[in-house]
Amino acid sequence: MKRVLVAAILTACGGGCVSVDQVEPEAWDPPVTYRRPRTWQPDNRSALQRTTRVDRNLYAPVDHSAWMPHSGRISRRWTTIVIHHSGTARGGAKVFDRYHRKENGWDELGYHFVIGNGTYTPDGFVEVGSRWHKQKHGAHCKTPTNYYNEHGIGICLVGNFEQTEPTARQVASLNRLVRFLSNACAIPSDRVTTHGAINAKTRCPGRNFDLAILRRSLIAPSLASSMP
Repeated sequence: MKRVLVAAILTACGGGCVSVDQVEPEAWDPPVTYRRPRTWQPDNRSALQRTTRVDRNLYAPVDHSAWMPHSGRISRRWTTIVIHHSGTARGGAKVFDRYHRKENGWDELGYHFVIGNGTYTPDGFVEVGSRWHKQKHGAHCKTPTNYYNEHGIGICLVGNFEQTEPTARQVASLNRLVRFLSNACAIPSDRVTTHGAINAKTRCPGRNFDLAILRRSLIAPSLASSMP
């Protein structure tokens, strides 16, 4: 019964994100073999309290080679970027990959990138999905023509932004990643969108995610240059 209910929810949503109120939390628990990086410890302080050297370095230039496909070449298929939230309070790429395989019957994680919130991966950490390394179509934004799966880069931020806001680190990482992808794929800011803007059946990525701010950041001076 639970499997049928989850399948119906995902069909209505049209992608890989689900509501934390519709799926029991244990469905998202990581496999027993998963281990957090030994050097990372959870930080439960508020964003305003995080004034450590690590936080300041968050805005320093990064090595974008980590976001390149294994082949070193980005396909010309990509014309848009679609932002999602997971609809859950916690998670990460390995957790979502397992869920997408088990419940959806997909061959791998539906998103191209996942940005952690400090639960199963460090806050703001960008995980690169296998679909991106293969330059393979997504499974995150179903439409009648399937355009946004075929040509859209799917980015999922861990969290339920109907209830909370993305963390400061998630926002900073999203800005960097979207700026990198926009430049690499010649995607203009008006082609950066959200799941809910495409499919009215879902509110993903939630009422607390502001697409307008993200778009403005793409045409503003680099975030890194504006930080101390």
